[in-house]
Amino acid sequence: MKILFVTPPMGNWAPWGERHVAVNSLHAQLAAFVREQNAAEVEVLDCRALALDDEGMLDKIKQSRPDVVFFGNMIAAAGGAAQLNRFHAAMKRIKDVLPTTITVGGGLMYTAVPQKIMAENPQLDFALVGVFGDNEYALCELLQTLKMPSAKFAAIKGLAYRENGEVALNPPRPLISNLDDLPLPAYDLFPMDRYCGYSVIPNYNETVTSRGCEGACHFCYEWWLVDQRNPRDFSSHRTKSGKKVAEEMELLNHKYGVKALTFMDDDFNSDRQKMVDILEELEKKKLDMSWFMLSRAQNLIRDADLIPRLRKVGLYQVLIGIDGGTDEEIAEARKGPMKVGVQELKELIQFLRKNDISTISTYLNGFWEDDEAKIRQRANAVDEIDPDIVMIQLLNPIPGSPIYKKAVKENLIEIDNLSLYDLEHCVMPTKYLSRQQLGELTGWAFQSFYSKPGRVERILNGYTSPYVRMKFLSFKNNAAKYEKGAAEDAVAI
Repeated sequence: MKILFVTPPMGNWAPWGERHVAVNSLHAQLAAFVREQNAAEVEVLDCRALALDDEGMLDKIKQSRPDVVFFGNMIAAAGGAAQLNRFHAAMKRIKDVLPTTITVGGGLMYTAVPQKIMAENPQLDFALVGVFGDNEYALCELLQTLKMPSAKFAAIKGLAYRENGEVALNPPRPLISNLDDLPLPAYDLFPMDRYCGYSVIPNYNETVTSRGCEGACHFCYEWWLVDQRNPRDFSSHRTKSGKKVAEEMELLNHKYGVKALTFMDDDFNSDRQKMVDILEELEKKKLDMSWFMLSRAQNLIRDADLIPRLRKVGLYQVLIGIDGGTDEEIAEARKGPMKVGVQELKELIQFLRKNDISTISTYLNGFWEDDEAKIRQRANAVDEIDPDIVMIQLLNPIPGSPIYKKAVKENLIEIDNLSLYDLEHCVMPTKYLSRQQLGELTGWAFQSFYSKPGRVERILNGYTSPYVRMKFLSFKNNAAKYEKGAAEDAVAI
């Protein structure tokens, strides 16, 4: 039995440029686990990294002759739900030339609506329903079952499959409680010399060290990773230990030459002990590596005493979600006991800047009550908070999220094409704004932020890490393409 993990030819978020490409973290972790369990022979095909088109992909698959092909991802930043159309188109092409090949999907969105996806895509044989990519045990059980002369799938928890012309959905699996039990990702299967950050940073890669999130924000894209039968699993945050994370960093640096690493966890710094352990391990290991993390403001404030030392062991930039233009908006979006408003965010960013750590902030436009005044107020608040780089995204209503349920009930969604569900396109109007007006105001907010005197100069020359400058210039060079494509409903992924 051979399984091939496939990332098909597809595009990328426009602001990152066409050549931003990194290891598929879901594939790397699953491949390592399948190999450790001796469930199948394992191979990886990353068409984006290898610059293969559809014909090149099919040629490689014909050479490999896998029994099973797996498609999926666990991070929205790889292109949101727009990835699914690419996955399913690739599955159809594979079935056309190798009809006995078994197709499996997992990760983003398959967990939230597996029956709907399978009903709409007959080329998909199985879907794994595992919260935040908890697909390891279900995939191994599926591979073992497929080896049997009379395969019976009803006992595999966390599996959707076809039975008598209908889509069957088995009971959910319990969460993997200790992520340290998982092997290190199988980086040896990937073309590690081909990965590049934001189209300009060499020796780059990404990883994910945790699952779940403390926030469960009502608009969050990660609802597509949650089994709707167990929504509380969303906030059951689990993370690898700091020592395990540092071990992976050492492997990436020493064996594969990675010098710029991005932690794609939504909530990387959730656990203080994890951060303390990472810090102490990195102080001993002295790696030649810079790293960037997605973080929550509450946790950065909590760990303010660690910040100077974290900078010394490579932390050069953090991403912070702002989530609103007033204290009330921010409080509505956030969860947790600590109150963080505009003033607290402003002070945090100034503190990080004094410690030579740059900031990227994200926020969303497109909520139902958004009007021109709200969007301008939000932009003014972000200007006051003063991060170095801002990424303004557009609300996509996500199956399973509270916002999605309201949007469907009130028939608000105007675009049902998943190729545009990438956080770069408006897919529904607001109560007061058309999709076009919303896009135009968001474009204005971008221009307004970067036109402030001194801001660009600070980004280009205010930090010792060269990656701050490189990221910003890449984003700046792609901004016009981003705005034009979003306005024209052009497919990016």
